[in-house]
Amino acid sequence: MQELTGKLVAINPSLTNDPAFRQGQIGIIAMADLKSDTISVGFACGEMGKYSSDAILILKDKRELYQDIMTGVKGMDSDTFKQLLDINMKQEYSDYGHLSAAMKIAVEHPEALKWSTVSLEDHLSVNPGINVRQETAFER
Repeated sequence: MQELTGKLVAINPSLTNDPAFRQGQIGIIAMADLKSDTISVGFACGEMGKYSSDAILILKDKRELYQDIMTGVKGMDSDTFKQLLDINMKQEYSDYGHLSAAMKIAVEHPEALKWSTVSLEDHLSVNPGINVRQETAFER
């Protein structure tokens, strides 16, 4: 069983309706209710926002990203290739500092973002074993 609370995420920069105005910002899942598709995300400023799983981006698994980089290298420019390799190398450490730096690179570079992230909704559909109880909370 894999928990979502505490997972580093980014709010999709192309989100058109965001009452919390956090498009493109990085946060941490504080609470998840998958039955109602309501994910509460905490941000560094201490504020919270509620999102559906399709509005939240997570980094691809490091092995999947590496495979995508190697198979797609001919279809990307050299800057995107370097950014993706940097993201992938930071994922090797799996601590908050490195993952946050990797997510920051992705958010700041739209092409790298497309290659390196997947929506939480898509991630959950591919990984149905994720089980989050209603109102599971994460405290700092």
